[in-house]
Amino acid sequence: MALERIARNIPASSWSVASERLIDIILNSLNASKMPSELAKTILYYWQRGQLVTEIGLERLLEASVILEPEKTISSLEELGLSEIVARLKEKL
Repeated sequence: MALERIARNIPASSWSVASERLIDIILNSLNASKMPSELAKTILYYWQRGQLVTEIGLERLLEASVILEPEKTISSLEELGLSEIVARLKEKL
């Protein structure tokens, strides 16, 4: 999936704050019914193991946030100064 390659380009120094932002977007979304159950289960699995602040955790969070709130995801990543990530994400949407 292209989103996985995009997530891999998020600098490690931004993983923690990016993870928090994406989690907030997911948890506050009114579009929860759009999230595939397998993706939700995967995110819970990584959360239980403290892996949402890892590369693979960010990949799943980015995937979910793009499904639920693509505009908010882009806006949040722009606020973090991840302009290269935003540009790649906009190309895929």
